[in-house]
Amino acid sequence: MIDQTLIGRFGPDYEMPIERGKLREFANATYAPWPEFIDDHRAVIPPTYLCSAGVFWGYTLERPRGTHLEALDHDLSVSLHAEESYIFHGEPPRAGDVLTARAGLESFTEKHGSRGGKLVFLTLLTEFRNQAGDLIAEARSVSVTSDAQGNIATSAPDYEPIDIGREPLDPFAAIERADVDAITQGASPGRIDMAPLSIREVVRYAAAGGEDDPLHYDLVHAKAQGFPGMFGLGMHQAGGLGSYATRWLGAKRVRSMRIRFPNMFFVGEELSYEGKVSSIEMTDDHRMATLDLTCTRRSDDAPIVEAIMQLDLGG
Repeated sequence: MIDQTLIGRFGPDYEMPIERGKLREFANATYAPWPEFIDDHRAVIPPTYLCSAGVFWGYTLERPRGTHLEALDHDLSVSLHAEESYIFHGEPPRAGDVLTARAGLESFTEKHGSRGGKLVFLTLLTEFRNQAGDLIAEARSVSVTSDAQGNIATSAPDYEPIDIGREPLDPFAAIERADVDAITQGASPGRIDMAPLSIREVVRYAAAGGEDDPLHYDLVHAKAQGFPGMFGLGMHQAGGLGSYATRWLGAKRVRSMRIRFPNMFFVGEELSYEGKVSSIEMTDDHRMATLDLTCTRRSDDAPIVEAIMQLDLGG
């Protein structure tokens, strides 16, 4: 049983520098090799960049690193990522900023799964402050574990390596930057279809985001664990959705992004990105746009990543 006294406990604080080289690496890995991320010395971070904070500079539920989170006494070695979300209190941080972060268990819930067994949902909240001590961003990551038996995956495509070149992919290059004053409900930059997901793309993202679980790039290991193939990283494609949206409307306008991972997917599968403006509302004299974003598997149109993003279109 998880100790209830751990809920709401934060710390220790850790420093997170927004280093330009790391930001550049992350942008390349999430299909955004554009001058606004690559060349700008004060580039705004991509929407999902803060996912790397706990891995590289701090700690996570899966990597507590000697903090009080080790007292959870809960096996997270085979946890799955259920949700991820970000809130920015103003423009997102920029390259050159040095943030102070602290993380803590915000909540946990238990329920019975549809396949039997008990599901445990744990939410880690990480707060980010600037050098003045102001809260400028929040990140929430929901991990889920299950004591049910059985393989959660069914099949995977035969992976045939393809030559995609050594340079970072730029699938969203054709999306034109929108005139935000003219954006209306229902607007969309259109659907983008990708080539089969390659192991090079997965490894590039794993290095940039810090997720080094061999289930994503080692076929022998994945099959030994009962999976039919190497499965993709949900946050990789979530980052792709962030790039799709920011290519269209701009990274500095992002104010929040909430992400779900409804289905597994595998290396070799063909994926598509799509999004549209679901609403525009006035908040404090600013036009706030809500985007519904989806990354789907083309073989069966199943959603593998779903996201809702809010952007500030200005006064």
